[in-house]
Amino acid sequence: MTKVPEILCATALLLLTSLRLAAEPNLVPAVRSTAPDYFCTWNVQGFACGYSGASDQADMMVEANLFGTGATQNWTGFYPAVRGDLTFLLDDACDFPIGGGHRSPVRGSVELDAGRFPSFQGTPVERLTKLTNAVKARGWRDLGLWICNSRNRLPGKEQIDNDAYWSERLAWSQAAGIRSWKVDWGVGDRDKPLWKFAVTPRGRSVAPDVWIEFGRWGDMYRTYDVGLPVSISETVRRIGVFLQSDDAQDHRLINCEDEVYVGAALGCSYGVMRHPLTGNMPNGKPDGFFPANFRDVKRRMDEVTRAVRWHRIAQPFGKGDACAVDAAMLTDYKARPAPARIARGGLKLPKVAVPGGGGDVPFVLASHFPTGQVAIATQPRRLEVDGKPQLVYPLADVVLEAGDLKRAVGVFGQYASLTLVTTGDLSGKHILAQDLAGSEAVDITEQVSVEPGRVTIPGDVIARVGLMAATPGDVSDPGMLVAVQGVTQFPPLPDMHPGKTSAAK
Repeated sequence: MTKVPEILCATALLLLTSLRLAAEPNLVPAVRSTAPDYFCTWNVQGFACGYSGASDQADMMVEANLFGTGATQNWTGFYPAVRGDLTFLLDDACDFPIGGGHRSPVRGSVELDAGRFPSFQGTPVERLTKLTNAVKARGWRDLGLWICNSRNRLPGKEQIDNDAYWSERLAWSQAAGIRSWKVDWGVGDRDKPLWKFAVTPRGRSVAPDVWIEFGRWGDMYRTYDVGLPVSISETVRRIGVFLQSDDAQDHRLINCEDEVYVGAALGCSYGVMRHPLTGNMPNGKPDGFFPANFRDVKRRMDEVTRAVRWHRIAQPFGKGDACAVDAAMLTDYKARPAPARIARGGLKLPKVAVPGGGGDVPFVLASHFPTGQVAIATQPRRLEVDGKPQLVYPLADVVLEAGDLKRAVGVFGQYASLTLVTTGDLSGKHILAQDLAGSEAVDITEQVSVEPGRVTIPGDVIARVGLMAATPGDVSDPGMLVAVQGVTQFPPLPDMHPGKTSAAK
């Protein structure tokens, strides 16, 4: 596997020192993102119970785990750098008693269970409001809920109109400050209706601020659960399929779940699943979902910080743009073929070449955002090396037609070099760059090649600047901003709102 060196040679240290001496003001806006990004608790629930089963995992959703101080608790203490940009989303489940299991008839009640959350009492709205306020007091932007896609099945509920039932619960969420519903699978009883959730005009009208992740009538298409070994390639594949699907009325956002650099480059929202609890689980076993010997995702927290802060600059956008999905496919170890390149927003597919010719190439993804920003990412591969699957990061020379550079460029991943072809005039201009996790830009003009109509950034410069603010021990790949001094502007972005991206009715 090709890695960014942890210890820089003397020459590189001198260059890094010169970059720091040329520090410029912070290019990352202080205004928090309003993109519907969330941290989802499902995997930390699994860690807390040793992944002993879905019902046990659901039983980890208790007040003490959210706010307590035990070794596997204090989940609301995660992501201090960007939790103000994120929804804290409670996964399965908060609305039925502990021990109720997957077939609990109370599932889908959307009423906070008093046994799980004893400090939050009152009416359904009061309970949810108190929990929302407690989560926001820890610094999170707001609260979200996993929703069972079937109604409370206790006797006496059968006569309630389905639309009235779900609209009432959406109204509760609106009043309580809950801003996201992740609607998932449902349960039912033989010979009884499922009473499944549906997005209706009535529900929309009573909950105008609640993002709904559900089907083509919701606000977001989620690429859905995928195992870590094939997560990059399968997420890229599913995004490619969705973008090419023939439905002119479908304008949902794409939620790429935990592959945040894929999402940053392709205009997606995030459903972050990784968490910072490392070491063995309480049962003494290693975490099999996020194995330390493959990608070591739980030591890649900085990637989340960088990707989330990118959304302060360039917001995710819905399906319907001019996209290009490469016909050339890459096949990783035990994975389905996925497009080698995807470009959104009218961009041409980037040109990708491995120095010296031949060899494996990385996935390369890029977007031109509706507000003018451009993003590009390379992503590693899972390939068979000496008879074993390994993470391989091919370094490629990538060329992207990036427009006039009047808006910022986000650069994610590792490169041999990156060339931005521009229609703007770069003569006499200074090129600035900044680690998206950091707070100051540096002048890299002397370290790049500027020619008429293009600027080429060596891969080692991307590696250094894109990791300048790295947390000690974090192994994330680089993520940085590029801007042209006096040319690139960072205009304020409008707040994002639900109900604007779903399929037309």
